[in-house]
Amino acid sequence: MRCTVLLMLVLFSTPVWSQAVQCYDSERFGTILINVGDSERRVLEEEPDREVRLENRFGATAGWRYDFYKRGRTIQIYVRSGVVYRICRVPD
Repeated sequence: MRCTVLLMLVLFSTPVWSQAVQCYDSERFGTILINVGDSERRVLEEEPDREVRLENRFGATAGWRYDFYKRGRTIQIYVRSGVVYRICRVPD
């Protein structure tokens, strides 16, 4: 009985795991490589498809998220104080 429950749990959780957001230290845009720690200017030179202002709980600006739409996924680059601090891939 335990084995059956464990097997069912693993089988049903696998598709959810494959759709998870994955964060990395760098992302390549053609010949340009953007790393965590790079300046915001380097991100803006690649002309993002969407810009989202991030807010703290009081409504003040806490940074920016720049979205780049690639085939089958969205690349989200988070910037705080003019510096890239997170790069994530989100499947479409």
